[in-house]
Amino acid sequence: MCGIAGFTGVDQELLGRMLDSMVHRGPDGFGVEVNEHFSMGMRRLAIVDLEGGNQPIYTDDHRLALINNGEIYNAPQLRAELESKGHRFTTDHSDTEVILRGYEEWGQEVVTHLTGMFAFALWDSTHKELFLARDRLGIKPLYYTQHGGRVIFASEIKAILQDPTVPRREDLTVLQRFLLFRVHDASEDTFFDGIKRLLPAHTMTVGPEGIRGVRRYWNPEVNLEFSGNRSDDDHAAEFRALFDRVVARHLLSDAPVGVPLSGGLDSSGVVCTMAHLMEQGTDLHTGGTLHTFSALFPGQSIDESQYIHEVEQQVGSVPHYAYPDLDEFWLEMQQWIWFQEEPTIASAPYAYYCVYRVAKQFVKVMLSGNGGDELLAGYIPYFRAYLTSARDQHRWLAGARELLTGIDLYRGYFGEAMRSHLPGRGGLLSMRPLLADPNGELQKVTFTPDRNLNARLAHDVLSYSTPNLLRYEDKNSMAFSIEARVPFLDHELVEFIFKLPINQKIDGGWNRAVYRRAMRGRIPELNRLRRSKIGFTNPEVTWIRGRAARMRAIFDSATCRGRGIYDNDRLVRDFDAWLAGAPGDPLIFWRTMVTELWMQRYMDQPVALAA
Repeated sequence: MCGIAGFTGVDQELLGRMLDSMVHRGPDGFGVEVNEHFSMGMRRLAIVDLEGGNQPIYTDDHRLALINNGEIYNAPQLRAELESKGHRFTTDHSDTEVILRGYEEWGQEVVTHLTGMFAFALWDSTHKELFLARDRLGIKPLYYTQHGGRVIFASEIKAILQDPTVPRREDLTVLQRFLLFRVHDASEDTFFDGIKRLLPAHTMTVGPEGIRGVRRYWNPEVNLEFSGNRSDDDHAAEFRALFDRVVARHLLSDAPVGVPLSGGLDSSGVVCTMAHLMEQGTDLHTGGTLHTFSALFPGQSIDESQYIHEVEQQVGSVPHYAYPDLDEFWLEMQQWIWFQEEPTIASAPYAYYCVYRVAKQFVKVMLSGNGGDELLAGYIPYFRAYLTSARDQHRWLAGARELLTGIDLYRGYFGEAMRSHLPGRGGLLSMRPLLADPNGELQKVTFTPDRNLNARLAHDVLSYSTPNLLRYEDKNSMAFSIEARVPFLDHELVEFIFKLPINQKIDGGWNRAVYRRAMRGRIPELNRLRRSKIGFTNPEVTWIRGRAARMRAIFDSATCRGRGIYDNDRLVRDFDAWLAGAPGDPLIFWRTMVTELWMQRYMDQPVALAA
């Protein structure tokens, strides 16, 4: 794990600033490669081959040079395969060198052989070309821009902005989609106009003259059918066996490994599977101890202590706790925004930030449960897509049965959806009236989710939801020099789940149906059969009300009014109405506030080298 950066041309001072802005990503060392065509470098967080894995890594003739951010979980197997083909390795067991030798053997198709998370840059002097690649699910970030005849890339946007000639301005279309629909990180466009992200499962080639091409190398198959001909038990058994293999390979490390535990289904499954693997001899480099890290909110309705302690007691973990606090949050808001780089849909990622801060004292690697909800329909609104799938495929009985068996879950969701259309309810807390639209451009900003549940889940995993969760995970973990791993987003597991029929996701009144069956006997029944979901979050409503005066002042400030983005009079009026008891979603006000604070940090002043 590390931070990588580079550009066409030579400017060692700029390269130094870019790397300095990412010291938190790699405090264990750095390396650079500068030639007449390209400059590139990296900051290293040592996880595998602690002594011998320094970068860049070169071929013997220095024809190729490689910098990599990530981990290759099938590196031992690929190394053996490549050695059998005659390739000679110079490091003891660096996973990054596997990419280099794989490129010698397979060229750019090396990406199809890799299992893991990665964003790398490989200089090929023969072709005078830089080859950039990002893993299939986009777990590791890679941003780039083309400006002033120069292509610049980096693991973080703030590194790119160390070039003072790169414009700092918002992408208004991206911003509006975020404010209106909470959709972000869904395309190559970032919140910064002109700065792109290399999309997941894509590669890019760059020559001295600029970008030569971008290519997608992975496009998984999605099963749109409602049901199949295999039994529930068969699906569950296959899921469990695959999940064990996936978690096992995510434990490849020479540094201490821990796990964030929210008490939810997904993190509980990861924790209990890690404990199971430890019983079979897996070494977490923690002296035989399983460290779990949780966020607690004593006395708050969102506190998950009951479920967290249930898992801790079953696996015998050593628990560690963070206590996210409103006062502390506001004291370090600007620092937190510096790490996040782009707006967030809620303050929830701050809970993760606090957990990783605690974890830094004990471990260097963490396995999270991120991605499970999007893969397995863990959120209540997915039930709407289940019903439309049943209707479209004439599965009327299944749809009716699900309405009856899951009524305790879905009653509140559908009730609020119907109430929102009653007179006086629809417009008050809608985001659209809060946005300035002098030219009628907002009507062009739309978003419609898929009717088929599996299609919607796939799009959320690949575009609409998981990419922003991965951004939060990366920024919060790297802020404290911790490598975050996400076994649910192992591409082999994703391909397996994408091929499951719809009724393996929602069935008999349960979401994540196949996963719940697979975890029978593995995780505590209290957790496996829980109906509610909270996860890593904060008491959003309480926190907004607790700083209402400050938020109102932000909305009413000359700076915010001067953006031309909002109808600030309406914004202040609706916020006051919500505070007085008007119903609706208060997170529209969070999105507005965090966007303004982000613009103050990233648009109104030069981007600092440190938080």
